[in-house]
Amino acid sequence: MFHTLYDSPVGPLALSSDGAALTGLAFGSTREPMASLPLFQAAFAWLDAYFAGRDPGPTPPLSPTGTPFQQRVWRALRKIPFGETISYGALARAAGCGSAQAVGQAIHNNPIAILIPCHRVIGADGSLTGFAGGLDIKRRLLTLEESRMRLLFTLDRGDYVDGCRTFSRPSARAIVIEDGRVAMVYSQRYGHYKFPGGGIEKGETREATLIREAREEAGLILDPESVKPYGFVHRIEKGDREPVFLQDNFYYLASATATVPQELDEYEAAEGYTLRWVDPREAIEQNRALTNEYKRKYHTMLLREAMVLERLMGEGLL
Repeated sequence: MFHTLYDSPVGPLALSSDGAALTGLAFGSTREPMASLPLFQAAFAWLDAYFAGRDPGPTPPLSPTGTPFQQRVWRALRKIPFGETISYGALARAAGCGSAQAVGQAIHNNPIAILIPCHRVIGADGSLTGFAGGLDIKRRLLTLEESRMRLLFTLDRGDYVDGCRTFSRPSARAIVIEDGRVAMVYSQRYGHYKFPGGGIEKGETREATLIREAREEAGLILDPESVKPYGFVHRIEKGDREPVFLQDNFYYLASATATVPQELDEYEAAEGYTLRWVDPREAIEQNRALTNEYKRKYHTMLLREAMVLERLMGEGLL
């Protein structure tokens, strides 16, 4: 048996092979000796495309070990399209089995995660259910597929209790770059920088939120034709009023065609938000310095924006 590790945005993935096909993919590391196989390189290319938010198409050869019933369920799993989900009951019917519970057990024993997409199976009411990698990783994989945006990184403070009520508030944020400077909202009250954007309202698309928030918060008129997905950041921590606060922050590259007066709400006006075209190094230095001062309320947001700027610089976009 051959083994290798893939460094993914959701943590290390341990792959195994018999030399002809993949036999396992598990969340976490392994102490087995590493091997180099053309099959592993093909699996890495598939995973690279997947975590970039693209449908990677057919998988490399797979050879999971299981009973005939388990094999039938796993074949049904592989037919669930990228970006779609199915209930346990619907999967049971697709696998020719009358027991959703039996199907759930077969899913639990799936030895090749992600490529045999058991994360795409959800409760009949749309709720997320058990997953070998944990429900938060399941949520990240589903968000990646639904949004078709790559997962840039995760900020997990680990200060919450698993299984508690979760409050989710996704946001859309604009990355507008001109002449090596980036348009950012500056807080005159606290001295930090953030990308223009805000929470996605019910019934509103991410792109609509992006254009509305950029206009209201920063006075930027974005060209809708210029909007391109960049990636999303997954944030999870203890909330101020809720046991668990979860936020997927969707970042888009865009161009601004004009500036207009801001339309700040009461909170934004109290913060003294103003538009600044800033050298990214200045914003990174300022935000990282303030993370030492703000250990709670603004800490994750300050770090998030600094890390996105660093990613943009590392990729040559700034």
